[in-house]
Amino acid sequence: MRQRFDGLMHRSEVYSASVIVLSMSSLVENIAVTLPASYFPYYAISLGAEIWFIGSFIAAFLVTSALLSSTFGSLSDRIGRKKLILVGLLADVFLGTLTGLVQNWQPLLVLRALNGVATAAVRPAAEASLIDQVPRSRRGEALGFFLTATMIGWFLGPLFGGTIQFLSETSLGFALEDSYRIPYFVDSALSVIAIGLVAWKVKETRGRSSIKKRMAKTEEDDVKLAGWVLRSIRVLYITTLTNGFAVGFIAPVSVLFLGEMFGATPFQTGVILSVSGFVGILCNFFAGKLADRWGRKPVIAIGSLSSRLASLVLPFTSNLLQATGVMSFRSLGINVSMPAGRALRADLVPAKIRGKLFGRFAASFNAGMVAGALLGPWLFYVFQFEEFTITWLGGFMVKGIGFPFFISGIFGLLALVLLLIFVKEPRRKSETPAL
Repeated sequence: MRQRFDGLMHRSEVYSASVIVLSMSSLVENIAVTLPASYFPYYAISLGAEIWFIGSFIAAFLVTSALLSSTFGSLSDRIGRKKLILVGLLADVFLGTLTGLVQNWQPLLVLRALNGVATAAVRPAAEASLIDQVPRSRRGEALGFFLTATMIGWFLGPLFGGTIQFLSETSLGFALEDSYRIPYFVDSALSVIAIGLVAWKVKETRGRSSIKKRMAKTEEDDVKLAGWVLRSIRVLYITTLTNGFAVGFIAPVSVLFLGEMFGATPFQTGVILSVSGFVGILCNFFAGKLADRWGRKPVIAIGSLSSRLASLVLPFTSNLLQATGVMSFRSLGINVSMPAGRALRADLVPAKIRGKLFGRFAASFNAGMVAGALLGPWLFYVFQFEEFTITWLGGFMVKGIGFPFFISGIFGLLALVLLLIFVKEPRRKSETPAL
C-alpha cells in the first residue's frame, strides 16, 4: 500500500498542472519559433541577402543566445524561473511583429540577434523549472513528456507556417514577398497565448515567491563539482558544442537542399519537416521512460548513432519520398537520444546552480551551431553543383550538395564516442524532488 501511495505521489509530481502547462506553453512557443522554417532562406533572399549569407541570420540568433544563456540561467537561480520566462515570451511578441514588417535584410539580421536574447531568457529557465518540480527517479520520463510537447510544436510549426504562406499567396492574393510576412504576425499571437499559459499555472521554484523556501541546505546542495562529476560535465560541454556544430552545419541548408535537389516548394518542405518530426516524437516520451529503466548512456547511443547515420545517407536519396523517409529516421534517432541526454545533465548538475549550468550547456550548443551555420551554407554554395567520383569504390558518384550532411554526421559520431568513453553516469536512486 505504501509503495502504491508513493507511486501515485510521484506521478502527481511528474504530471502536475504546473509541469503540464509548462510543457504546453513550450509547445505553443515552438510553433511560433518554427513557423517560418520552411521558407526563411527565401524570405531573407527576397529582402536582398545573398545565399551564402543565409547562415549569418542563424548565427546572429545563436551568438546572442550563447553569450547570455548562462547569465540568464544564473539570474533565474536568484530571482526566479517564471519571471524570466514571461519576460522572454513578451519580447517574442514584439520581435515577431517587427520581423514581419522589415523591408530589407539588415534590420532582419538585428531582429534575429534580439530573438536570441529572448530565447536565452526562456529556455534554460524553463528546463530548470521542470527539473525543480519532478522526482529525481522520474526525470527521464518528465523530460520525455516535456520534450514531446516541445518537439510537437517544433515540427508542427513548419507545416503551419508553410500552409499560411501558401494560402496567403494563392488564396488571399498577397505578393510572394508579402506572403512570407504573414506567419510572423501569427507567431506573435501564439507567443501571447504562451504568456497566458505560463502566468496562469506555472509555479515559481526560485526567488522570494518560490513554492518552497530554501532555508536549510539539502543533500543535493552539498554536491561539489569535483572528481568524475566535474570531468563528466566538462566533457559534456565539449560534446554539446560538437553536437551543436553538427546540427548547425545542416540547419540552414536543409530547406535549400530540398528545394535545389528536388524542387520542393515551401509548402512541401513544411510538410516534409513536420512529417519527419512527428514520426520522431512518437517515441520521445517512451524513450525518456526507457532511460529511467535502462540508464541514460545506452539510450543516447541508440538514438544518436541512428540519427548520424541517417545524416550520412540523406544526400544519396533520389526523390522527395526517400528524403522524407530518411529524415524521419533521423528525427526518430534524435528524439530517442534527446530526453536521455537532458536527464544525464540533470543527474550531474546540482540543483543550486542548475539554471547557471543549463545556461552553459545551451551556450555551448549555440556556439557550435554558430560555427556550423556559418560554414554549412558556404560549403553548400561552393559545392552544390559539383560531382565527385570515388574510383576505389567502383566509380561511386558523390554530389557536392551533400557535403554539409557528411560533415554533420561525422561530427555527431565523434561527439557520441567522447560521451560514451569519458562521461560517467551517476547511480540513480528514488527520492522526492529537491526544490
